[in-house]
Amino acid sequence: MKLVSLDEALSIPGTHSPQLKKQVLVEKGTLPHITTLSHVELNPGDTAVSHEHDDAYEVFFALKGRIDFVVDGDPVPLVEGSCLVVEPGEVHSIKDAAKGSRMLYFLLVK
Repeated sequence: MKLVSLDEALSIPGTHSPQLKKQVLVEKGTLPHITTLSHVELNPGDTAVSHEHDDAYEVFFALKGRIDFVVDGDPVPLVEGSCLVVEPGEVHSIKDAAKGSRMLYFLLVK
């Protein structure tokens, strides 16, 4: 068993956007297929550059606020209580966020 609180979670810079700080709840190697499970807080002006993963799915779940994604050129607003799954090969980015937005982020390898 592993129990981690946000107060204890390691805070690291985002891979594609160092200004975003991820609180890592499940680290790489802890569970098969899950590379990371993190809590991320975003504010206006926070972005993540366009990128894709050939061998991984990304799952984003909005806990609070609104986070504006673009997936394969289409705008995708992620609002509180909604979940976005980005499949391998889909180009995606974060364009903006409302103040105090929060999400859970999972990266799962195929």
